[in-house]
Amino acid sequence: MLRSAVEHLQQLRAAVTARSAVYETAPVGPPQPDYLNAAVLVETSMAPLALFDAMLAIERELGRVRLEKWGPRTIDLDLLFIQDVSVNDPRLVVPHPHLRERAFALLPLLDVLPNAHVGTERLVDLRIDPAGVRKTDLSLF
Repeated sequence: MLRSAVEHLQQLRAAVTARSAVYETAPVGPPQPDYLNAAVLVETSMAPLALFDAMLAIERELGRVRLEKWGPRTIDLDLLFIQDVSVNDPRLVVPHPHLRERAFALLPLLDVLPNAHVGTERLVDLRIDPAGVRKTDLSLF
């Protein structure tokens, strides 16, 4: 499913220029299989909200149905970070408001963008606990 999401992203006005390792974490919410987490670096001329809407459409194409908060899902695409850009819209906040707290999102992001920073804060310098995040042998290629 992750590879399929990357293929869909490549069909947009976007170029996938880097892919992270794939990480596994225990789920949040009701009982369900472990989550697989990864990040891709995308270069695009699309505006953030247009990219976000396209990502939601990809989720729907891949069978995502939102029935309950933190419920099982086929895919979950998040727009985590845009270098030197902030978005504060009722539908989208970038950088992701919980990025600094979520090793399962931050570690893959740093795989593709190790020098990422928010203002003067380098994300690689955050002291985040990676416990519970396991790098897998899976690949996005």
